Amino acid sequence: QTYWPEVQRICDKYGILLVADEVICGFGRTGKWFGSDYFGIHPDFMSIAKGLSSGYLPIGGVMVSDRVSQVLIDKCGEFAHGYTYSGHPVAASVALANLRILREENIVETVDNETGPYLQNCWAELAEHPLVGEARGVGFLGALELVKDKTIREFYPKIGKVGSLCRNICIENGLVMRAVGDTMIISPPLIASKANIDELILKAKQSLDITLERISTLNFDD
Repeated sequence: QTYWPEVQRICDKYGILLVADEVICGFGRTGKWFGSDYFGIHPDFMSIAKGLSSGYLPIGGVMVSDRVSQVLIDKCGEFAHGYTYSGHPVAASVALANLRILREENIVETVDNETGPYLQNCWAELAEHPLVGEARGVGFLGALELVKDKTIREFYPKIGKVGSLCRNICIENGLVMRAVGDTMIISPPLIASKANIDELILKAKQSLDITLERISTLNFDD
C-alpha cells in the first residue's frame, strides 16, 4: 500500500516516466479495473494483455498517457504506433466483446465488493497451515509462501523443490495453482462464485496436507 505511491512520488519529483505492467493486474484482477487504480498511481505507460480478452484470443497493447502522446504529436505531427501485425480484427472484436461483458455484468464490481473479499477472507485462513509462512492477496489474486519453519519463515534449502511438489499435487487434486519458487499463486476466473471459492480453498488445503505428508518421506534439506 505504501510502495507504489512512493515510487510515484519519486518519479513525479524527478520527471521520470512511470511504467506499470498491467498484464496480470489489469481488467478487474485486483477488484479495480487496473492495479494502478488499486494503488492510486498514475502511470505514463501501461502494458496490457491477458485480461483484455479474458484469454480467449491472444492480444496485447500499450496504453500511453496524454502527456507522453502529446509530446510526440507536437514534435512529429502524428502519434505513429502501427505495426504489421497490429490490430488483428478478430482479436480486437473479442476484446471489445469481453470489455462489454465485464461492464454489463458488473464483473469487476462484483470482485471488488463481494467475491474478492470472500476469497481473501478464506485465503487468509490458509496461513494457519504448518507449511504456510504467509498467505497474502488482493481481489482475485492469492499467494502462499511454503516454508520449513513457519515461526521464523525459514524456506527450504533448495528453493522451488517444495513448490514444484505442491504444484504437481494440486494438479493431481484438480486445482490449478502455479509455483514461483516456493510461492504458490492463484488467479481464479473473475466469474468464480462463492461455491467455486469454497471448492478452491478445500482443494488447496488438501493439497497442502498431502505436500506436507510427502515432505516427511523425502529429503528436502539438500
